[in-house]
Amino acid sequence: MSIGEGAYANLVAWDDNEVVYEYGGYTFNDKRFRNENNLMDGVITIQRKCFAEPEIHEKLKKMPSGRKKLVMKRIPVSVDYEAMIENGSITFENCSNCWQTYERIPGVDVTVLRLLFVVFRNYQKEGKIPEHVSFFK
Repeated sequence: MSIGEGAYANLVAWDDNEVVYEYGGYTFNDKRFRNENNLMDGVITIQRKCFAEPEIHEKLKKMPSGRKKLVMKRIPVSVDYEAMIENGSITFENCSNCWQTYERIPGVDVTVLRLLFVVFRNYQKEGKIPEHVSFFK
């Protein structure tokens, strides 16, 4: 049974072409990788073209007052960030607390993939590039 693991990332630089995050990971399952100093020495660089826009659904909804209101809903779409890593659109440097790498793409810290999922999902929900992201499992 796992005690817990997670990661966090902060936006450090961005321009019209790229977005750069620094990140750090931790696991409570192994004392060597607890990252008690909150070290963030990993880097994730994402090209701006990787950020997919969500689907926008609009519908007229009848309000309790009897009026009709146009309601817009953002529906996140799937982003194939594994293919983006393979084609070089997303580059990374693993943090020093990398305890496990991804099997399908050798050398990729598993926390990088989980953080990318959170970055892209938050972007689609909020409509802006998130400054801080994290996950805990």
